Amino acid sequence: MSAIDSQLPALSYRRDDEVDLRDIALMLLEGWKWILGSVATALVLALVYVAISTQSFRASTSYTPSPEGLRLLNQMPGIDYSKASTQAELELKLGSFGNLREFIDIHPEWQSITQAEADEQGVTLDEHLRLHYFDKLEISLPDTEGAGPHQLSFEYPESLRGAALLNEYLAWTEAQYTQALVQRATRALETALTRNSEKMQAHLNAYQDSVTAEITRLHEQHDIHLAELEDQLQAEKNAERKSRLERIRTLSQAEAIAQRLGITQPTSPLELGDEGQTQTDYDDISIGASLPLYFMGSQALAAEREVVEQSLEEDASTSAIRDIEKKIAQLQHERRVEALQQRDDGSPFIEAYSQLRQENTLLRANRVTADDIDIVEVVNLAYRPNRPEGPGKALVLALAVILGGMLGVMLVMCVSFGRSLKRYRAQRA
Repeated sequence: MSAIDSQLPALSYRRDDEVDLRDIALMLLEGWKWILGSVATALVLALVYVAISTQSFRASTSYTPSPEGLRLLNQMPGIDYSKASTQAELELKLGSFGNLREFIDIHPEWQSITQAEADEQGVTLDEHLRLHYFDKLEISLPDTEGAGPHQLSFEYPESLRGAALLNEYLAWTEAQYTQALVQRATRALETALTRNSEKMQAHLNAYQDSVTAEITRLHEQHDIHLAELEDQLQAEKNAERKSRLERIRTLSQAEAIAQRLGITQPTSPLELGDEGQTQTDYDDISIGASLPLYFMGSQALAAEREVVEQSLEEDASTSAIRDIEKKIAQLQHERRVEALQQRDDGSPFIEAYSQLRQENTLLRANRVTADDIDIVEVVNLAYRPNRPEGPGKALVLALAVILGGMLGVMLVMCVSFGRSLKRYRAQRA
């Protein structure tokens, strides 16, 4: 042995911290009474639970959106529902406590049952409904979005006809929601009819205003036209008078010339000795385009002049004057104005009014009833299952044995640990 080894203290190895399975087995064997007592206690508690607990059942009904149930509803004005939106709204009503309470209130059978249960438990009806009915309702969606039916399930005690309650609740809620949709459609229809009626009245008022303006415009045009024709008539009469005065002047001049030439009777240049002159232009006082007017003779000219002078005080009548007087006579009656004033109803003359009236007629024939709406189709009605919900009696007892054994082992280990700790403290002391 070297000098270094002689200087090192001797090392001792302790094996107290190692776990020996034989010690654990012996410990459990020694504490078999604790384990057996724990198992027995758990079995007794399980038997008591099985004896006093009431079995519950779970019924469920499945449904899908109706493929054609909203077609007639969506034909109403201002209505556009999708299958998903109506189904979601229906499920909101199904999951509403107020809806469930209303269902119970209007069904005497279920009201009497729930009221009796609430009185037996000493709680109010609302508290009982929330705890034993509303909290037991569950709406489940399909695993994949948009595929498969939705389910409405209800957990209920064995004494209750839960399946019948679930089926009636779903049918009643759908009927209530359908009636609400009908009322919405009816309000939308009435709103559309009222709006169209207001537009029709507005068209009538606007048409009446336009007719009044048209009559005023026609009156003004008539007065202007009549005044213009009267001015034209007076101008024609004045022109005719001036023409007669000019004729009188021309006849007077021709008469004076005839008197100087001694022509009293109508004659010709040949008779006056102008044999070699075929045509003589004297002045503008002529007969036609060649012979002067004085060749008519003084007597004829005087007679014509007197007749023309007498006609100065008489009304002139020419083709132009007669035409103007005819037009004035036609303007004595304003036929278009009279026709407009005699219209008691202007609706036939308003195209927009006729279109709105036709639309209202079609809307009134397009009413929808509850029978025309089908929100969901029930795939499977709820029924009472053959087995209750939750673990069975055998499973409860098996769990009691397992849990009791585990608790007994833990108690034995705790007691053994306490004794070991007590011996350790005694040795240290």
